[in-house]
Amino acid sequence: MGMISSLPFRAKLNQSKHLTLTSFKDYWQLTGQLQRKVFRAHRKYGDAVRIAPNELSFASPKAWEEIFAYNRNKQQWPRNPNRVPRGRGDKAPMSLVNTPPHEHARFRRVLNYAFSEKGLQEQEALITGYIELFVDRMTELAHKGEVAELTRWYSMLGFDIISDLGWHEPFHCVENRQEHSWVSDAHGSDRRILTTMIPGPGGGDANFSVILQIRTLAWTAFDSQLKIVFRERGLLFLAPWFVPMRLQKARITNFMHARKRIEERIRHPEPRGDFWDKVLVKGRGDTDTPGEGLTHEEMVVTAVTLVGTGSETISTLLSGVTYFLGRNRRCMDAFVKEIREAFSSPAEITMLSTRNLQYVQACMEETMRLYPPVIGLLWRVPPQGGGTVGDKFIPEGTSVNINMFAMFQNPAHFHRPHDFVPERWLPKAPAEFRHDRKAVFRPFSVGTMNCLGQNLANAEARLILAKMFWHLDLKIDSKTSTDWLDQKSWTVYEKKPLYVEFTKVVR
Repeated sequence: MGMISSLPFRAKLNQSKHLTLTSFKDYWQLTGQLQRKVFRAHRKYGDAVRIAPNELSFASPKAWEEIFAYNRNKQQWPRNPNRVPRGRGDKAPMSLVNTPPHEHARFRRVLNYAFSEKGLQEQEALITGYIELFVDRMTELAHKGEVAELTRWYSMLGFDIISDLGWHEPFHCVENRQEHSWVSDAHGSDRRILTTMIPGPGGGDANFSVILQIRTLAWTAFDSQLKIVFRERGLLFLAPWFVPMRLQKARITNFMHARKRIEERIRHPEPRGDFWDKVLVKGRGDTDTPGEGLTHEEMVVTAVTLVGTGSETISTLLSGVTYFLGRNRRCMDAFVKEIREAFSSPAEITMLSTRNLQYVQACMEETMRLYPPVIGLLWRVPPQGGGTVGDKFIPEGTSVNINMFAMFQNPAHFHRPHDFVPERWLPKAPAEFRHDRKAVFRPFSVGTMNCLGQNLANAEARLILAKMFWHLDLKIDSKTSTDWLDQKSWTVYEKKPLYVEFTKVVR
């Protein structure tokens, strides 16, 4: 069995290239280039690449199974504590992204219902209302002959839906055709991004992603990467000097805002078709009594986390599907044909009925293969004593990750790996794709700590796409960059503007 320590990989990697990769890793991480650079390294050097003296990236199927999948006969690989830190102090509340395995299981048991098929059906009326308003707004633009910047509109729609489900507060971005003042006031004229790490009630650097987004969450995703770089060198105390004061103030303001909204929801526990219907039933309140519920502080942190991740992933998926369809006429024709032949009226388009749209789902899968909505969140460390990936021993304390670009676009896994071919995902796929290794495609990760919201993301995206394309045709406007996919990425992408022209379908 091989051992990966300070010396290995030199038999496989040219040493000068190895040193180039590791020496510039922090720079690439901070500039949003790391995932693409590691992707290129995998293409050149294989399924295992050292990206820093104590960090490894994998692109082999075994990595999913041995690092992330649950196995009752093996210790789980915990999250890297340097990548998902808790706030300072023993009383700092946890969230889904920073819990140890046993606590994560408690969160999942409480929240699972909200993201189950039945839970989604109870939320459908709320979600559908926002989607239909969004389609109305796009129809208005079609009548006026105006170009829509869909990256922005998708972000506003995603934020409207998830803020109502998660914070008990509709922000009415789509209705008002602009970002909510709470969002825009947080960063004034800086029309950029924003997820950030918010100081929690215990103080310090709790990993609570909050949305202050206009286009993407990238600026404060950068902020979190900055903190990681400083933290790993014992210099976290310097990080605030590199973060604009207005963002530091916005963190506190927005955490308090989230707390206010959740406390309001707790005071009104009646069911309303949101994330908290069943959580409130199981809630244990602000006590130290062990139980299955969430404390009020945990609910606040969880709400912020769900809103941050939920809005960004859906807008990224929708933007990607729209871009790929707009650049592939054959796929666009098949996509709209399936939708318009399946439904005779928009009232027939529901979460349940759209599950039967095989080509729509295939386009979503193919988009996530080429353009995974969330990247860079999978950092783990081996359990006590170390672990193995394939025939390689990974010492305790080594940070490991999977590069989804390299995993999903590996010619050993997928035929025509860089082409957008949704047909590969159909039940009766063309023969040329019969050897595709679809088991490696895990955009929502695997195991007990995989993405809780994947059912919501799929159902919401299908519903939005089906309703929009039932009413409207679109084409990508010439103002859209020809290298639109060449985006900076931290945990999420800094998406470029996606300009489209809509045309109302005449029936």
